[in-house]
Amino acid sequence: MIDRELRDRFVAAGVPETQVDGILAYFDLYGGAAEITSEAQYRNATTLYVTLDGYLPPHDTYSAVARYVIHLGVRLAEWDGKHTVPTGLR
Repeated sequence: MIDRELRDRFVAAGVPETQVDGILAYFDLYGGAAEITSEAQYRNATTLYVTLDGYLPPHDTYSAVARYVIHLGVRLAEWDGKHTVPTGLR
């Protein structure tokens, strides 16, 4: 179960309260960020990534927030790979 401190860290980083519960529920169940399936989700995830990444200490790779940011970066890269590769190379 996600603890209150983690929730508070997301809010302190500037993540809108309306998004925090859904993000943390998915993270709690699956241990990472949800798959990005639309351009709107991609834009939102990019904003979220920048916000959270700017909040983390430079060498933090083990906290729950850092693990989420790392996995969100993977999801963004997956989206980029699917949508920026020329059709003939897919």
